[in-house]
Amino acid sequence: MAQVRARWLSFYAERVEPVSREIFSHVEKMIIGTLIVSAGAHVSSNEPAIVLFGYLRHGLIGRGVMLFGVILLFLNFVDGLYKLARLNWHIAYQIVMTIVYVSLSVRLIQLILAFRGGE
Repeated sequence: MAQVRARWLSFYAERVEPVSREIFSHVEKMIIGTLIVSAGAHVSSNEPAIVLFGYLRHGLIGRGVMLFGVILLFLNFVDGLYKLARLNWHIAYQIVMTIVYVSLSVRLIQLILAFRGGE
């Protein structure tokens, strides 16, 4: 029984742990990017109660924050695509992962805006 446990722990440390760490890292970065985009969209769509520096328009600040979030999402996407390309998997799998990533990002932004705005 100890030998089975040792083999499982070895398999887990070599195969499962690095993959799960990468997946959760990319999901975490995607959530942070979508939160930033949705915060910028909220600021640019509504007149918030907080005055931002007094001189800048809320729409301009919101669009800048949205641009920053989109850049973060794009960099995370390119990093993930690069790591997938190094694995030498089929191109169809990479296309499916691209579609899933983009659709999840858009859906997360919609959900965050719906929860935040209450609309």
